[in-house]
Amino acid sequence: MTNPNGIRRMVNRLAGASMLLASTALTTPSAVGAGAERLEALDSTEVPADGANGMRIEEFSGLAWDEDEQLLYAVSDGGVLHHFRVRIDGTRIAEIQPIFSVPIAATAAGVSGGSVANAEGLTALDDDNGKQSDTELLIAFEDGPTIVRFTPQGKQIGAIPLPGPLADGKQYSKKNSRLEAVAFDKRHGMLTAPERPLKGRPEDRHTLYAADGTTWSFAAFQPDSRIKAIQKLPDGNLLVLERTREEKGGAATARLRYLDFAACSADRECHLAELSAVPDAMLVNNFEGLARISDDLFLMVTDKTTKDAEPTTFVLFRAITAK
Repeated sequence: MTNPNGIRRMVNRLAGASMLLASTALTTPSAVGAGAERLEALDSTEVPADGANGMRIEEFSGLAWDEDEQLLYAVSDGGVLHHFRVRIDGTRIAEIQPIFSVPIAATAAGVSGGSVANAEGLTALDDDNGKQSDTELLIAFEDGPTIVRFTPQGKQIGAIPLPGPLADGKQYSKKNSRLEAVAFDKRHGMLTAPERPLKGRPEDRHTLYAADGTTWSFAAFQPDSRIKAIQKLPDGNLLVLERTREEKGGAATARLRYLDFAACSADRECHLAELSAVPDAMLVNNFEGLARISDDLFLMVTDKTTKDAEPTTFVLFRAITAK
């Protein structure tokens, strides 16, 4: 039976400290701080379409790394949560092995049928506190929109209140351009962003929303680039994954950008550092999931269906930082 006091503590924690000044930076920059300069693509590997428990490996949209359990989690558009064992040999991907898969769905008020399954964003909580069996997952569902807490075994725990206009599905530019990314910050609580700007906002400027009501805005890499994932860094700042097309009708390309909160203006307008002036060939694909697996090593994954000619692909890269 779930402990109600534990749920209240977690919800309060996710709601963030609302009395803090909105202009306060998330954390003090340190190791990766004003430090982020470029990225280096290291290796890639393809995984078969047949996963664990008879589930298909396809349409991956979110990744999260659990340091305590040494597990990589992934969620799909079709509403499946996967677990992978990962083995990195230096700068090479030695193995990514599916070991568990389970269907997931979330209860969402105001949605026909009351249930949603199109999982797009993922992050882990209590994943590096030195304790096992206490990890929880935050999963963003585009067809809600809603963000819901789950156990790693796929059991729904409870929904997280969405900040401001994000709770109103009519505020989004398109039904398939809703919540796409989620992360967690100890000071502001949950962080999330829609794929495209909300209605009535500049189409070439993205907004990041925190549970305590704080927002930050920044210019899109390109007028129609879309946020696909956000990843918290050890210094408290963010790595932002945007999907772009370098030319009209061209191939989807991953653009990684560094958001330094301390460098944002007083009204929280931010300038993001570009980590790839010319995208590596390994990053030219439809990437949607992003996870940090060590201080400077990251994995990205493509969103591919069984109808695509290419299978699901993971790419390992390093964020190069100034010393």
